[in-house]
Amino acid sequence: MYTTKELALVIPTKDRPKQVKRHLQSLVDQNCKLGRVIVVASGVDIEEIVLSFKDRLPVEYYRSEPGQIKQRNLGISKLDYKTKLVASMDDDVTYEEDAIKNIIAFWNETSGNIGGVGFNIINMDEFKSSIFVRLLEGPKANAPGSVLKSGVNTSITNVNVDIHSEWLNGGGTVWKKEILLKYKHQEIKSKWALYEDAIFSYPISKEWDFFICSKSKIKIEYIPVMDNQSKQSYFIGISYVLWRLLFVVNNKDLSLFHYYKRVLFQIFSNLFKCVFLLNKYHLMHAIGILVGLSKVLFIPKSKNEVLKLIENI
Repeated sequence: MYTTKELALVIPTKDRPKQVKRHLQSLVDQNCKLGRVIVVASGVDIEEIVLSFKDRLPVEYYRSEPGQIKQRNLGISKLDYKTKLVASMDDDVTYEEDAIKNIIAFWNETSGNIGGVGFNIINMDEFKSSIFVRLLEGPKANAPGSVLKSGVNTSITNVNVDIHSEWLNGGGTVWKKEILLKYKHQEIKSKWALYEDAIFSYPISKEWDFFICSKSKIKIEYIPVMDNQSKQSYFIGISYVLWRLLFVVNNKDLSLFHYYKRVLFQIFSNLFKCVFLLNKYHLMHAIGILVGLSKVLFIPKSKNEVLKLIENI
């Protein structure tokens, strides 16, 4: 049986003092005794803000070089034998009532070889699957938390019931400590780490059971990648193509054929939306996907070759 005192939260952050303060206050409002709250910051020094919670939370503050994975790994290195579960959290999280208690209760009430349980992010879209996607990808495309042959990972947000999942969110999950000690996140230099969570968690799901706890609700703050919507859409299109290919080549049970089929479907889908909705966003997204596709067509389908493209987007 686990208790909230056996839970350590690791919160990497950079230049976001307002979000960290709100996050820590949200933890105070949970009204439960936590084991440790480890904040690892780069950029602006927020030690004063973090330690102002010292009388209300078992909070610790560390400095690190920039890089969310690097910061998270530093936090994990500070864990001791008293910690049994580790919450890997983004800095912009706020917790709904009893979110921590509910997720610990889930661990205690659920049987199986549980390796990780995700919080339910309720201010993001609920999973929906179109008939076209189901025809393209098969019945598995109709289930949240699935990893499809094409490398697409279906949504795990705003679920109405507890679900079994094949991947987990790196910024909103409680892990069994031994998993984070055994498996290390690889840091990839990119403006937007689009598939990092799936790349890390999906291989582990073949050995451990993953779930999303519907009653353990959190919210996150949406921050656009860029200010210019058209430029953002173009950038997202390229990023999806490259990151998803990296995910596919990393996992032999996924399929390059299904990957290319899904990429072509997304190009035509966005062009269709552009014509009928007269929306430039979809046009730029289709162009971004086409540009990404042109970059990957004639390269060796190896991890190192795809990484080079990602690091130079």
